[in-house]
This record gives sequence, structure tokens and C-alpha cells, in this order.
Amino acid sequence: MSKLYIMCGLAFAGKSTLARKIAKHTDSKLIAFDKLWAKKEKERPISKDAKGWKFIRKVAKDKISKCLRRGTSAVYDDTNVRFEHREELRKVAKEADSDSVVIFLNTPLEVIEAREHVNRATGERHEVEPENFQIVLEQLEPPSSGENVLEFKPNSNVEEFLKKLD
Repeated sequence: MSKLYIMCGLAFAGKSTLARKIAKHTDSKLIAFDKLWAKKEKERPISKDAKGWKFIRKVAKDKISKCLRRGTSAVYDDTNVRFEHREELRKVAKEADSDSVVIFLNTPLEVIEAREHVNRATGERHEVEPENFQIVLEQLEPPSSGENVLEFKPNSNVEEFLKKLD
């Protein structure tokens, strides 16, 4: 049975790095919000507001649904900080007769701030505007035990964590 891995956490929590490892370990399709945004932005400008965000989220949900319906598991790499967003994704999985699990990256704010500081110097990834980070931080609704959640912390052993997915 296919499965949807729903990444959840703040920017610079380590979601993308862990998402790639999960996708490889589980032979899943990686679907990343940031990559979809960049790809669609090349086709035509996307409004950098809630309208643009909803557009990309719809594109992502369509891609997830197609994967799951083909029997291919998917890892969705986005913040997914609000319960309602994770619930929408669980619904997509359920409609495709698939399971879902939330992967919550519980990364302390001081670790996130240090990573963001390094990124400003290296430019390895796109910058997150402080006002957008603050909005997402305020919206964070950590997943509850009823959401079928696996928690990952910066000091977690990645190999042991991946074994939990088997």
C-alpha cells in the first residue's frame, strides 16, 4: 500500500534534508513545495501571497494524488504547520486508499536561527523573509498523537529513525 509522508516543521528545521533521506529509504516520490514554486515561477509569475501559496499547494496535492493512485508512495516537503493543512493531505491520501504519517521536525528555535544565519552567509538555499518566518511560527500547531506522527529531533539518529518507517 502506498503511503504519504507529510513533512512538518519550521524553515531551517531540516525538513528537506530528512525528506530526501525518507524518499530514498522508502523508494517514494519527493514532492517539494519550494521546487514546485520555482518551476511554476519560470512558466509565469506567481503572486507572493496567500493566493500564490494556495495555487502551489493545489499543484502539490494533485501530484501527490496521482502518485498515490499509481501505488507510489510520496514525501511532501513543506512546512505543513497548521492542522487543517495536514488534514487536507490526509484526505488526499485516504481518497487514494493510502496511509499517511506526519514527520514532525521538532527543532529548537535557537538551532533554526543558527542554521538561518549560516544560510545568509552561504546562500545555499533561498532566504526566508523574517516576516514570513514569523507568520509561520505564529501558525505552528504541533501535531498531536492522534495524527499518526513520528517526531524527529536534531539529535535523533537518522538510520534508527528511518527503520521506524519500515
